[in-house]
Amino acid sequence: MRISGKLAAAALSALCVVTVASCSGDPEGSTPSQTQLSPAQRLATARAAVDAAPSVHLGLVSANVPQGASGVVSADGWGKHPPAFKGTFKVTLKGVQADAEITSVDGVVYAKLPLIPGTNEIDPKAFGLPDPAVLFSTDKGLTSLLTATASPTAGDQVRQGSEVLSTIKGSLPGKAVTDLFLIGDSSGTFTVTYGLTDAQQLRQVVITGPFFGAGTTSTYTLTLDQYGKPVTITKP
Repeated sequence: MRISGKLAAAALSALCVVTVASCSGDPEGSTPSQTQLSPAQRLATARAAVDAAPSVHLGLVSANVPQGASGVVSADGWGKHPPAFKGTFKVTLKGVQADAEITSVDGVVYAKLPLIPGTNEIDPKAFGLPDPAVLFSTDKGLTSLLTATASPTAGDQVRQGSEVLSTIKGSLPGKAVTDLFLIGDSSGTFTVTYGLTDAQQLRQVVITGPFFGAGTTSTYTLTLDQYGKPVTITKP
């Protein structure tokens, strides 16, 4: 019996589905797997996922902050698109640590500070802080670092809680880091490691370099999770 071309193509397609074979005869409708994407493509995909999320939970911790330095020690809060933020920062001012409840909405930053009654509008730069809402800007925020990363290469898998993340390593020009965080040696180079889920969701960013000037080496680790959880951020 002679088999028509259409019948043969249908049979071949069915065989591909049944055997989960990597048939490539029909490019339409195919979804690249993580192994088919280059590290740069995976970072671009992860950036798009963060930028499209209505909200993201952000955690930040530091390591090797020089004694007597001024800057962010840790943070925990929520960011939204359009850019807004609410959460708590621990900062050190010339070695003295303090907690501050921060809300940033509509381009204005408000803080509840120790020893100062109430919540007041502040200039975050006066405290060595960036406007935290800017971290969630889709054009100049945290995700801009992903596509600014030079020579991204695939690294080892790491476990974070119940998840196994694939890592991508690279380097960042100092200016990209200092423009975002408002601290660091703009002429230096920072190393960065991203942790991504199998769904290309950015989960972790580890940046190491001269955050406190040339000759220093400190690390900031940012964790992003709970994408899209309903969050309300309003003027306090």
